[in-house]
Amino acid sequence: MLAAALLLFTLPTAAAAAAPAAPGIEGVWSYNGGQIVVQPAPNGKFVGIVVSPTKFATCTHPIGQEIWTGITLQTDGSYQGFHQWYFETAACGLNPTLGSTAWRVVEEVNGARYLRVCLSAPGTTQPKLPPNSEGVGASYGCESSALTAPLSGSAVSSFKRVVSLPNTKKCLSGRKFRIHIRNTQYDPFKSVLVTLKGRKIPVVHRGNIYISTVNLKGLPHGAFTVKIKAITVRGHQISGSRTYHTCTKRKTTKPKKRH
Repeated sequence: MLAAALLLFTLPTAAAAAAPAAPGIEGVWSYNGGQIVVQPAPNGKFVGIVVSPTKFATCTHPIGQEIWTGITLQTDGSYQGFHQWYFETAACGLNPTLGSTAWRVVEEVNGARYLRVCLSAPGTTQPKLPPNSEGVGASYGCESSALTAPLSGSAVSSFKRVVSLPNTKKCLSGRKFRIHIRNTQYDPFKSVLVTLKGRKIPVVHRGNIYISTVNLKGLPHGAFTVKIKAITVRGHQISGSRTYHTCTKRKTTKPKKRH
């Protein structure tokens, strides 16, 4: 009975002493003029993917690059992992040795969040970000990144919202039309494939739009299906198809000759 009573009294004390959970690192973060999405990785850790080019030092990190890898939650609420470095030459070659990195999501009094990032050059010390610290042990330095959008608000759009196609209710008399595929804001496309009867149709990338011109000239009258498949840098896929009918030529009757 005494042991049970002690247990009842100690449980609330333990709950009250529990530290509040640290804010999650998932989200779209601004970084050196670009944007990086931090999302869960298949290995149970997190990965940072460039969705808008960011320039670190003298070299630019392109869209789709996994700039931050092995991001692992620590017991103090911070994260540790690696940053992709370049050899700072004119060629900007990738350095195969990654630099140790530390992250911490800081929540301000007004509820706003920012990401504190501390970087060390490859082969140097592991930086750390203890609570209420600007960062220690970073051989390169530390920076702060603002939260651009939550991960839940950066999901890829649907096929109908991204792809602009001609109406399928009417036949195509011109036999030539364009398909416009619009990039999503926080998850740009890594590849876009347009096919007609299994044949690839060229796709041109112009700014934020992918354009493919479908030409049905030379094909017999009938129905033709255009298939579109796009894969984003974060691994999402958008796919769909449309079936079009070519217009048959109207028979023209020659006027009867009058005698």
